[in-house]
Amino acid sequence: MDFRKQVMMYSQKHQLISGRDRLLVACSGGADSMALLTFLNQQKDFLGIEIGCIHANHGLRGEESDEDERFVEDLCHNLNISFHRKKLPINDILIRENGNLQDICRRERYHFFEEVMKKSKYNKLAVAHHADDQVESVLMGLTRGTRTNGMLSKRSFGNAKLIRPFLSVTRKQIEHYLKQQHITYREDSSNKKDTYTRNRFRHHIVPLVQEENPNVAAAISQWTHQQQQDEQLLQKLTMNEYEKIILSTSLHSLSIDIQLFQRIEIALQKRVVLLILKYLYPNESLWLSHDLINQIHSQCLERDGSSEIHLPKGRKVFRHYSTMLFSFDEANSSPLLTPIILVTGEWVAAGFNLRIKVCSRDDAFCFDEGWYVTLEQSELPIRMRGRQSGDRLLLKGMTESKRLSRLMIDEKVPRHIREEVPVIETQLGEIIGLPGVRLGSRFTKHPHDGWTHKFMIEKETTKPEEESIC
Repeated sequence: MDFRKQVMMYSQKHQLISGRDRLLVACSGGADSMALLTFLNQQKDFLGIEIGCIHANHGLRGEESDEDERFVEDLCHNLNISFHRKKLPINDILIRENGNLQDICRRERYHFFEEVMKKSKYNKLAVAHHADDQVESVLMGLTRGTRTNGMLSKRSFGNAKLIRPFLSVTRKQIEHYLKQQHITYREDSSNKKDTYTRNRFRHHIVPLVQEENPNVAAAISQWTHQQQQDEQLLQKLTMNEYEKIILSTSLHSLSIDIQLFQRIEIALQKRVVLLILKYLYPNESLWLSHDLINQIHSQCLERDGSSEIHLPKGRKVFRHYSTMLFSFDEANSSPLLTPIILVTGEWVAAGFNLRIKVCSRDDAFCFDEGWYVTLEQSELPIRMRGRQSGDRLLLKGMTESKRLSRLMIDEKVPRHIREEVPVIETQLGEIIGLPGVRLGSRFTKHPHDGWTHKFMIEKETTKPEEESIC
């Protein structure tokens, strides 16, 4: 099939390019990206689009890198294409972070691309990945034992889109197009080295596969397309199951019902775990090991006792019997150091997705269900503070107060949050309750003679039928 026709049909099928799009084309100066830049420039009037070019100079090959930049700049000048460039301080970052070179290059390059797109109002980033790149990516993923559905024809990129118009054509087709159009390009000397994993696959593994099946690129393309369609369906099913097991969410935590999790089809369980991790790490490209995912999944299949799992960036997972709590922010887990006055008629956050409000008997607008108590004027105002050593609470039916440390063990409060549970005390220093755990002997569920105040304690984010708790 004609090169232009094949690319245009693929673009139309996957709705990659629309009229009035402002495309930013990533161009290194190599064969693939030079072909893409030239092709889109040739078709821009037909497609009704505007294009610009962006080049990231990693500075890793000295003068050769600078020559690549000048080469792309000269082409853009001759074709009257807007040109954006930047020399990235990769070596300095590598020394500072001691990270993976390719990961750092990719991160910094794409950060630069996103900055330019926002500033210059491009709505799509075009990159030159082709069918042979797809073969390499699939084989590399399978070799590493990771689930791979291949590269997508388009995906979100910040507030814009990243598109791959050449994903249906092979490197040989691109080289033939370059020869026909008399387009020159730069050869990156690092592409000849076997230092990088992708190069080893490109030089040694893929040629062997192509010997077995010369049309392997088309076969892999068809396979990845089917995998991606299946993935869309599985993601919808996963989201449905995810929503069923959530007990509560906030800016700092998420908790799930383990018993409901265990009812999910096994094929979806690890996908639900991944969805939870994406909630914990929004807008972050974070690599999560299979071991970690398996560890969380295994704990979700347990029911007895408690456990703790450490996550990247200081976050944690706590399992306590049939509940799993994912903690976002360690700062959120610090005890309440400064007492908070419970002002009548106002909701106050009490930690762990709880809020509390105190209403006086004279408040005509205090309609919600709650807990009733009689308080003397000398006991007001009521305040909430962090737990202290020796704190005790008198419970209904008991003649002696109970140590809060013992009470929370009896109430099966998870160990990792016991120090963070606040207490409610009067102005005279008497503890009358622990919100979300137990209220003291002075409270009744229904109005009693002489009651003066009503306490309402609710979950901030929960199902309607579960709002009122003790």
